[in-house]
Amino acid sequence: MKPDLHIVGAGLTGLTAAIEAAERGRRVTVAEAHTRPGGRARTSAAPYRANLGAHAIYVDGPWWAWLERRGLTPPIVAAPPRAGLVRTGGRLGPWPDDLGRAIAALPAEAPAGEPFRAWLLRHVDARTAEAVIGLTFIFTFDHDPGRLSAAFAHERLRRALAGGARYVTGGWSTLVDLLAARAAALGVRIHTRTRVPAPPDGPTILATSLATARRLTGDSTLTWPSARLATVDLGLRADRAPGWFRIMDLDERIYAARYSLADPTLAPPGHELVQIAAACAPDERKADAERRVRSLLDASWPGWRDAVRWYRSAVRTDCTGALDLPGTTWRDRPAVSREGTLAVATDQSAAPGLLAEVGIDAARRALREFGGLCR
Repeated sequence: MKPDLHIVGAGLTGLTAAIEAAERGRRVTVAEAHTRPGGRARTSAAPYRANLGAHAIYVDGPWWAWLERRGLTPPIVAAPPRAGLVRTGGRLGPWPDDLGRAIAALPAEAPAGEPFRAWLLRHVDARTAEAVIGLTFIFTFDHDPGRLSAAFAHERLRRALAGGARYVTGGWSTLVDLLAARAAALGVRIHTRTRVPAPPDGPTILATSLATARRLTGDSTLTWPSARLATVDLGLRADRAPGWFRIMDLDERIYAARYSLADPTLAPPGHELVQIAAACAPDERKADAERRVRSLLDASWPGWRDAVRWYRSAVRTDCTGALDLPGTTWRDRPAVSREGTLAVATDQSAAPGLLAEVGIDAARRALREFGGLCR
């Protein structure tokens, strides 16, 4: 039977949209270019189960509530308590209490029309402002979050520090498998290794990156700022492992985490999985970003170089979510509804939320417009 809803992309957004639509009686077909569903939420095969993109899931957000209502919540773990290091002002050590107090004392709201740095400098000294900006990298991935809208950056700062971040046991593919199985049980047809040259005829949701949506549609208005990020993934012997779970380098805009400390299933016994993200300025070379990462590891993990058994690195663009510049909000991003029966649901679309929540909310908005299918 001919489908009455096409979805391009079987990532978190596409699978969520497919389940929601099928629950409302739609005949859904999903086209996925890769060999398996997941998009940026895929996890590498053993022995080191490294996430390609997403790491934390926020259990205080609307998507987690959506998963709970359907019995689709995956097993999760929290970060080990008091197992982090922070580098700020050239010093590597425990979380500075004065930074926490300064953030807590900030006003509850910030203006959308003012840069984050300028707004911070009206409330804290320059040293503290730069530390807060460095911290904001961890959930914006931008090389200079101080240039972003104060409202955008501040809202994400408060959300990230609220304590809702968790990690999916076994990697994000655990959740992807749950979503794909539920979609299949509802009659959704997922076609992997399927690249579409243009949006299919009929109601269609492009649940892809914004760059892919722009290529498929030829619509040059489908653009919005995003970050450029260097990633380094390491599999190491654990015999010389340090005591930290994560390092937040606020000076160099680097976040490193020993995810296998929270979830031992991610690496073989006696080994560690470390995944690292480093902000890349527009003109920074991959080799220079990797050099900064190695310098941080040298300072925090003596002997790590001799322990490396697996290494993977990349520079990623257009895959870290929307960045709202001063004077803009999520409402100014590319509209979800396009011409006719086409919708674009990406993490840079005109929808609220944190990171992947944006695309998922955009997809549910599209379903409402396609016939009241989303409640």
